[in-house]
Amino acid sequence: MPFFNAVEKRPVTALLLLCLALYLPGLFTLPALDRDEARFAQATVQMHETGDYMVPHFQEDLRAKKPVAIYWAQAVTSGAASLVGLDDPNGHPGIWAFRIPSLIAAILVVLLTWRVASLFYGRRAGLMAGALIATTVVLVAEANIAKTDAALAASIMAAQLALARVWLARDPTRFDPGLGNAVLFWVAMSIGILLKGPIAPMISGLTMVGLVVATREIKWIFLLRPIRGGVLLLLLTLPWAVSVWLSTNGAFFGEAVGGDFLPKLAGGQESHGAPFGYYTLLLLVTFFPANLLLMPAIARAWGERQSAPVMFLAAWIIPNWLVYEIVPTKLPHYVLPVYPALAILVAALLAASLKNPQLLKTKLARANIVAWALVALVLAAAIVALPVLLPEGTAVEPGPWPVVGAGIFAAMAVQVLAQAWRARASGVVLAVAVTGIAFSVALLEFARPRVDPLWLADRTAQAMEDRDLVGMRVVSAGFSEPSLVFALGTKTRLTNGTAAANALAVGEADIALVEEREAATFFEEATRLGITPVPALTVDGLNYSRGDAVSLTAYLLTTR
Repeated sequence: MPFFNAVEKRPVTALLLLCLALYLPGLFTLPALDRDEARFAQATVQMHETGDYMVPHFQEDLRAKKPVAIYWAQAVTSGAASLVGLDDPNGHPGIWAFRIPSLIAAILVVLLTWRVASLFYGRRAGLMAGALIATTVVLVAEANIAKTDAALAASIMAAQLALARVWLARDPTRFDPGLGNAVLFWVAMSIGILLKGPIAPMISGLTMVGLVVATREIKWIFLLRPIRGGVLLLLLTLPWAVSVWLSTNGAFFGEAVGGDFLPKLAGGQESHGAPFGYYTLLLLVTFFPANLLLMPAIARAWGERQSAPVMFLAAWIIPNWLVYEIVPTKLPHYVLPVYPALAILVAALLAASLKNPQLLKTKLARANIVAWALVALVLAAAIVALPVLLPEGTAVEPGPWPVVGAGIFAAMAVQVLAQAWRARASGVVLAVAVTGIAFSVALLEFARPRVDPLWLADRTAQAMEDRDLVGMRVVSAGFSEPSLVFALGTKTRLTNGTAAANALAVGEADIALVEEREAATFFEEATRLGITPVPALTVDGLNYSRGDAVSLTAYLLTTR
């Protein structure tokens, strides 16, 4: 355990280095993802272009599904990149610049988890909890995606840290955590609201309700200074809300509530419906590799359910988990704000097993380890299989690198299993951290380049740059993913074959990108208009949002 003891002396440095090793692979090389990431980034681009930093738009459409905070954060990082001359040929920085807020937020989630766990179970458990949550598949993914979820989780973690301090301060032997703690809670809550509306208040609110119901105590909540805190929250959130209401005559909130929030409660919005139990089953993958000992950790927590830490974590997990499972619309990342509490439970078990290794040798622990091994085997196979599962006509030669990456990941997973089976808690944490890094690198660096057909918009932009077609007005017929707008520019029109031919004919576009299925109508209209489009280049790939093979050809009225 000498290595672990050394790491304990510099926990922040150790966790920062772990986060960078986990989150940097793919940050600069993974193209903009459809559909949400490309929409968020493009809306931020348009804020820079128009100077309107209050109301987000995607091209001409009001983008009212989320409040404004994530756009502000992305505007800062992308604007800074532009200032130092890091713009791409399309006039704005690459997608990496828009991902920086998510990267920073993911790191904050890790550090805040460390703080909460340390508060409850001591520094060693805190370090373990931070390392565990850092490695989870869902947090690694969100750290590499330019949207709200990592930032939301960070704001919720800050609020939960303040709430945990208040909860412990109800004990008369502890001091009031003070006004600064209350300010932290209400500022974090305000940021959460400006990121994703009611989700942050729901998480902390249900935690408080759960604790009040369990203990029949409510006085401790007043340590949060709710009246002054409520005023602070209004001061931080109302100015933007009033501004956007006046700017859109209420349309923004009408769309946000009626077009996004309520449909999610009524049914599986945008084909994202799933039955009750979906998130519980998904823990096998999304909480990997931190789920190695989740089952015995929960069993141990049940035995200590009257303790203050377990009561707090249970109030955090149970009511919120039930809400997520009940709501029909489900996506894997929705439950991310609850995962730190699960990581803390696992870390508490591991910290306790340093003195009592038998905790890791129970039948339940062994069963969990076996299940974990099966999931690791499936993930290793997925790394190898991903490049060769593309539809016929879009596959590329995978080469040896996916196999190499999967092999390294599998070797690290074996180390995890060996340490867990021998009940070596510190070895488990170290091996889990290395395994998480191995999986991130294998998937995002070794396997990703072998699936280039997935990145159709990025490859189209590169092909146009190679042909010196950058900066031209583009109309796209049949391929209408938002990544194309981000790659080619705000003025890119997404339409059909008939409209594309008309745009070329009247000079509203210089290039028509025509998907194969729109080619017949495109040429029929071109013939009627008396124009002769000439092909300049063709890019074949896969629209992974729809699962369709795509052939996209660029047409000009004259050759270049």
